[in-house]
Formats: sequence, C-alpha cells, structure tokens
Amino acid sequence: MTINRRRAPSSEISREKKLSGHLREDDYAILIDGETIGGTQKADVKDKKGNLYSVKSGKKWQVFLYGYDRISVSSYLNILQPCLDAFTKDPEQYFKDRIKCIEFKEAYIKEHGREKAKKLSNNSVIQSLGSNTYIESKERLAKSTAFVRDQLECKDNLRNFLCEALFNNEEVLFLVIKDTTYKKDDFFKVFAKDDVLDIFTEQFFPEVSKAGNVPEDYNVAAQKTLLCYLKSNGKSKNIIEIEIRNDSNVHYRQVRFNMYSKDALTLLIERDAPLPVKEAFNGVKVYGRAISLLGF
Repeated sequence: MTINRRRAPSSEISREKKLSGHLREDDYAILIDGETIGGTQKADVKDKKGNLYSVKSGKKWQVFLYGYDRISVSSYLNILQPCLDAFTKDPEQYFKDRIKCIEFKEAYIKEHGREKAKKLSNNSVIQSLGSNTYIESKERLAKSTAFVRDQLECKDNLRNFLCEALFNNEEVLFLVIKDTTYKKDDFFKVFAKDDVLDIFTEQFFPEVSKAGNVPEDYNVAAQKTLLCYLKSNGKSKNIIEIEIRNDSNVHYRQVRFNMYSKDALTLLIERDAPLPVKEAFNGVKVYGRAISLLGF
C-alpha cells in the first residue's frame, strides 16, 4: 500500500525555493559590495569588513532542518533531542506500522463513513491494532514536546534557543529580510542580532499544537512546538513551528524549524518605541543597533 500524505514541499518546489534563495543572497551581496557564502552554514553573505548576514525572504522561511547528530551536539537546540528520541532509530518498523494504522482507519471510513471515523477514539484504535510503533512514537512525542514548551517558558532559555536557531550563537551578526510580505516594498531590511533577540524574546511564548482531525490518521495533540505572539487584537498567532520530519528513510528524525516572515517584520518594525531606521542606500534599510554597527 502506498500512502502519500506529504506535508513537506515536493523536491521540485524545494529546488525552486533554494534557487530563489540563492538569487536573493546574490542580490543583497551585490547591493553591499559583499560576497555570498556557499554551503549549509547559517551565514549567507559576508561584507568587506567580514560581518556575516543571514538573508531571508518569502512568506515562510525554513530556518533550519537538522538531523539527530546536529541537534545532539547543540548548545541549546539539544532540548529538542527528546523529540527525536521519541522515534526508533530504525525507520522500517515505524513506516510499516504507519501503514497498518492508516489502513485500519481507511477501512473504518469505508465501512462507517468519515464523520463517524472522526469520532473514533484513539483508545479504540490502540485496542484494535495492539502494539504499534507509529502510534507509540506519536504518544512519546507529545510528552517530549510538552517538555520543550516548559523549557522555553524560561526567557533565558528562549533567548539562547533563538540565538542558536537564528544566528548559530556567535556566527552571524545580522538578520536581513527582503520585505515581500509586510510593506511589500522589496527592500532588504537589516536588523542587528541583539535587537532581534531582545524583541523576539520579549514577545514570544511557547505553546504546543492541537490534535488534528484527519479521520485517516491517528491524531494526537502536541506534535509540534509553537512559538507565538499576541497580535494587536489580543489573539495569539503562531510565528514559529518546530516539527519532526519523518517523510522517508532519508528524511527521518529531523527537526524542521519554520518561521513566518510577515509576523517577524511586524514585531521588528511595528513597536510602541520603533527602532530607528536609515535608508543606507537604494534597496537597503538599516534598523536599530545595526545603524551604528555598520557605520551608518
């Protein structure tokens, strides 16, 4: 049985995004008379003084996609290791049991209909299937994700976590966002690391995802760690989603960290005490501490 419940973008879309990202980095490097940096490190562009920049654009960024080895040796991202440990090292049994679970749910839908399948309890599924690695992994992940949420409720932990996720600790000094989502003016907007961390640490709070309602699958809450903020209307909004990627034998036990561009720019720019801003040259605006650090 072949089951395709793809959540990750197709390889073609991923290639297009990667090419678009390289073009974005090249454009910024040209504007500042710098150079792009190849490879998978956090820095994308280096200027003449050696300053390193992480350059982002688009609606949603993949901040990182790290495997077990990278997470386990991280200084602060290693709080995510229990989420990876929720899954067995060998993916074969996980995928076999995933098929068993979904085959059972789809057979139930065929016999009883989708609405009744939505009301089928997880306990009933477990009683019918018995031991199942796929189900057990999801249940363990829920507990591990709750642990991560609890850790990130501490503002010091949150700041350190964000610093490693966004800047690889001391490697990168500036976050550059090409604005295609907020003002949509296509300016490259440059923020210093400390401004980003101060604002995000103040505004973010951790949550976990709610259970889905997909009748073909085994639905469990807390499968993602979320970082949220309160919008001006007082409603909570996800800005970061951290999930475990288990799409295939190749992409198994990986952590994917996604962030929404418009929300990031909203928090960095729409403030009661706005950051100072200077148009450094055509196409580039520099904010806050970045103005003095870059000599503008």
